Amino acid sequence: MGMDAKEKIISLLRSIGLNQYEAQAYASLLLYGSATAGELSSRAGVPRPRVYDIINRLEKKGFVFVEPGRPVKYRAVPPREAIEAYLRMKQEEFNKEYERIRAVAEQLERARETKRRDEKESGVWVLNSENILRTSIENAVSNAERSVIVTLNPEFIDEYGNTLFPALEAAANKGVGVTVLLPRDLRGAVTVAGDVEVIETEGEVPPTIIVDDKKAIMAIPGDRKAIMVDHPMFTRSLKSMIERNMLL
Repeated sequence: MGMDAKEKIISLLRSIGLNQYEAQAYASLLLYGSATAGELSSRAGVPRPRVYDIINRLEKKGFVFVEPGRPVKYRAVPPREAIEAYLRMKQEEFNKEYERIRAVAEQLERARETKRRDEKESGVWVLNSENILRTSIENAVSNAERSVIVTLNPEFIDEYGNTLFPALEAAANKGVGVTVLLPRDLRGAVTVAGDVEVIETEGEVPPTIIVDDKKAIMAIPGDRKAIMVDHPMFTRSLKSMIERNMLL
């Protein structure tokens, strides 16, 4: 047996972040009309001591109108208007949290620079998270000063093209030399605006990103993992191997 109307409304409201009592109260007002606090407690199955707190939260989120009078009554804001108000509140909360986290990142970066100002970070890292891999791709290409060389295969394009291509366009637009190597049969699948050199190869190439002959990211697309190497000698050797095997 499927859900009845009230259960379905409550389930939908829970799915967007309202708690159980908030969802029960709004569903009751929406289906049965305006109510006093006592009536709402009875209709919605909300404990009487909790009613005013629940109504205040629903009003703040944009779901309830307050009708002054004796007694005070409450009615549901129409769903479309309620959701718009709720989205605005969520967007404001997100923006505040976003700025707070960005500020923390800047503080952490300053602390890192203070501690490691005279140290050169180099080595090999495994990028096990797709989120970290995407961020590493964006950061590596965005921080390029002279050149970016990218080799592509179909899986890498499918999985990371929407992260990589905008970053390559931005790098090319700021004057970085960008070269993209890809199998001939993929040429039509890749569109990168700006001054980007696209070189077609006969065979499939392993997905690799080389930045400024210093840093390399070698991806394993099927596993959504990669190895990042920050070592100029290794990176130059890798670049030479790619040029020798792919460009001749």
